[in-house]
Amino acid sequence: MPDAIKHPARFFAEVERRRSSTPTSYPAGSIGDLITRYRASDEFKRLSGGTQSNYEVHMRRFEAHDTWGMVAVRDLAPITVQTARDAMKETAVMANQMLSVGRTIWDWAIPLDLAKFNPFDKVRDFDIPDRGHVPWPSWVIDYVRTHAWPDLVRMMRLGVMTCQRGSDLIRMGPEHRDRNGLWCRPLKTRKRRRSFHIPLAAADALEIDRWAERPVTFTNARWLKPIDRFREDLYLYSPKGAQYTADGLRARWGRWLADTPEGREICRRWKEWIAAQVKKYDWDIEPDDADHPTIHGLRGTGILGRAEQGYEVDQIANDIGMSRQNVEHYMRFKDQMQVAAQGQKRLRLVSNED
Repeated sequence: MPDAIKHPARFFAEVERRRSSTPTSYPAGSIGDLITRYRASDEFKRLSGGTQSNYEVHMRRFEAHDTWGMVAVRDLAPITVQTARDAMKETAVMANQMLSVGRTIWDWAIPLDLAKFNPFDKVRDFDIPDRGHVPWPSWVIDYVRTHAWPDLVRMMRLGVMTCQRGSDLIRMGPEHRDRNGLWCRPLKTRKRRRSFHIPLAAADALEIDRWAERPVTFTNARWLKPIDRFREDLYLYSPKGAQYTADGLRARWGRWLADTPEGREICRRWKEWIAAQVKKYDWDIEPDDADHPTIHGLRGTGILGRAEQGYEVDQIANDIGMSRQNVEHYMRFKDQMQVAAQGQKRLRLVSNED
């Protein structure tokens, strides 16, 4: 501390700084202390960088000295958590994320005797309609199969076959093949569910079996010749033969859409088509879907494909490990997507006449 007699201005400035700043240490047994311990734990450090950043938003709120930081862990009651949730009702997604982060931290703390019970478990999430991503119509599937880079064609095929997230597609490989399908334990929900078996059509099973034996041939205008890459443990991998991350796969897809004439063309046609669909059917869509087909949209494409083959909602939900509610959510596109190909043909005819 500055000398109060010799430097009174500096002394009182330091007093004010310490009074108003967030404490850097917390009493043992406090929520601030719990958050500090969790931040230093292997459990937190194993999370991806993006997930850590998302967690930090809520962890900083938990540990703030003017919220819960100085409160004893044992004194945090469900009603307090519910009050915090209700205060965030205008941003319901963020409120639900706050509850999820709290549940995770307290679940980690209980076996370590840092907490006795989980007050977040007794508080329900806000009900938020899942708008979902727009499934790819058949003309987009055909276009990508013909024009996209070979690893992205595999991505598209694997997404439609399995109806899984991109974060799970990048982990799939021959070791997961069994009988007529693939085993999958989704990364996003692995803490609350086990692996399930996704049955595949015979032609799809044969296709991925060929992937396990054949390299992917990558081309680039800067290369003297095409390059073959092969991974015996994965179905999807980069031109360098590296395993994709979820962000890396999205970036690869984004580069093809933005940097190639074919990618820009599919975006142009997609925007025309999606604008017509939104106008006709009053779709409520995610912002990304207004600009381009998304990787997540492949889940809906696969669901609609299984429905067209005659599978009922319950069977689809069981086969792909999705809740019945979410499958039904995608089924709302069923009749509307059947006319999508005709709508795109009309767009092409108009374009040709121009």
